[in-house]
Amino acid sequence: MAEFRAAKGDLVLENVTKSFTNFTAVDDLSMTVPRGAFFALLGPSGCGKTTTLRMVAGLEQPTSGRVLIGDTDLTGSRPYERPVNTVFQSYALFPHLTVRDNVAFGPKRRGAKDAQAQADATLALVQLTHLAGRKPTQLSGGQQQRVAVARALVNHPEVLLLDEPLGALDLKLRREMQVELKRIQTEVGLTFVHVTHDQEEAMTMADTVAVMNLGKIEQMGAPEVLYDLPRTKFVANFLGQSNLLSGHVDDTDGEHIIVSAAHHKLRLRKSRAAAGSGDIAFGVRPEKTRIHNTDPGASAAGNSIGPGTLLDVSFTGVATQYLVDVPDAGRWAVYEQNLDLDRIDSRPGDTVWISWDPGHAFGVRP
Repeated sequence: MAEFRAAKGDLVLENVTKSFTNFTAVDDLSMTVPRGAFFALLGPSGCGKTTTLRMVAGLEQPTSGRVLIGDTDLTGSRPYERPVNTVFQSYALFPHLTVRDNVAFGPKRRGAKDAQAQADATLALVQLTHLAGRKPTQLSGGQQQRVAVARALVNHPEVLLLDEPLGALDLKLRREMQVELKRIQTEVGLTFVHVTHDQEEAMTMADTVAVMNLGKIEQMGAPEVLYDLPRTKFVANFLGQSNLLSGHVDDTDGEHIIVSAAHHKLRLRKSRAAAGSGDIAFGVRPEKTRIHNTDPGASAAGNSIGPGTLLDVSFTGVATQYLVDVPDAGRWAVYEQNLDLDRIDSRPGDTVWISWDPGHAFGVRP
């Protein structure tokens, strides 16, 4: 047991599979979380992210594969034997104990003589010293969440697991806690593994995001890379909004490939395409496009589509969102910042065109 508790290093999952009677929740998953990273497992309900977290915690054992921290194989060990603590959405605080006693509970259980001092130091870290004498029911949701984090941190885990920790908070509190959790992680330098279905939450907080789908990792990397250059249709649609067209690579032109899609010839940088030949799904984010009330033609270097029919115009203050129906290409979203008054004066029913820079498009597997 002491060997497991003393484990230090990267968190490593090697070919981990978890099968239940009727389905496989996690399918041959391998990944490495560098020590000290803020790592997010992102995906829809049922994708396997919580099962993965539970296997790291020891609450589930893998059907096959290994879970390691550094060189120490934790597979088969029990939760209390691992240098891992979990913060749940439900907080799970003891209602009859004060905030200080909730945080001191772990050190006291281990026989630490300075349990109260450890609790006070950890409460200072999460900026709750002034509430140490209160009971959990006297705290807001965000304050209770910080107590739950403090109670986990005071045990000095090698890895802190966060299972949808902000799901019970309202939007304003959730955003405040995103900043707070990132501050705490940076200050203590622990490995945080955060499970969430909230794209903004993962992108705001994590150094690295792994997007899961059907028990597998679709793509893993820095948030800005996943958003700007998705490699699958699932990632393109799950992280934000994408305009996607099914197409075929017809030709090459220097650093670009020419994609034939919806009766248009579209240019795409080779470096931004998941495939250089055959079928491909051509994509561009709504905020990378522009809308025109006349055909931009050659000025768009072949990267225009239309004519289409404007279906909707939504003014949101900082930006205007347009919804355009393009024959054979479906509905396209255009999102333009209101930087000045030079917006097109169009109404639903008008004929419009859409253009974009070829360097902003991407090609994913169909």
